[in-house]
Amino acid sequence: MESTHAESELSLIRKIMDDSRRINIDNGIHYIFWGIVVTAALIINYVLLLTKSYMNYIGLMWMVLMISAAVVDGIIGRKQEKKSKVSTFAGRTLGSLWLASGVAMFMFGFLGTMTKAYDPIFISPIISTTLGISYFTSGTIQQIGWLRNTAIGWWAGAAVMFIFPSVHTLLIFAAMLIGLQIIPGVLLYRKSKELI
Repeated sequence: MESTHAESELSLIRKIMDDSRRINIDNGIHYIFWGIVVTAALIINYVLLLTKSYMNYIGLMWMVLMISAAVVDGIIGRKQEKKSKVSTFAGRTLGSLWLASGVAMFMFGFLGTMTKAYDPIFISPIISTTLGISYFTSGTIQQIGWLRNTAIGWWAGAAVMFIFPSVHTLLIFAAMLIGLQIIPGVLLYRKSKELI
């Protein structure tokens, strides 16, 4: 009985690995899109804080921008699903991972601050820690070592932002998004175009 269960588990693992090898699961578009949107929002937020302008509207800006971006990203995702001829277990797992991470980041960014669970200065390192988990898992599922290893950068940056909290963490996080999300997204996008 136990050997049948073990064989079943090995079969599932083999299927996931074969799925990951057969198809380019992630073309990087979502990384690029979210990286650009959030980087722009971080820079705007930083400028508003430094100039003490429109301080009461920063939360509203984030809410409108993140909800709008989620809708646009959902549309992009639907279009990609329709174009894709193959649906793999690994691809569905990745989609679930990033959806769950996105929900967690929305909760950290909005509910955590609205309920005053922590100082808003810690949103960037908390989200950076979450992104480290997501990139580590995503890179592992796709068997892309360099993508998995970007998690080290996310966690190191989170540690710096936790240890030295300041308004400047917004710029640190923006730089991290460029180096650890937009650039990897571009690399994945280029790789996906080579496979077509």
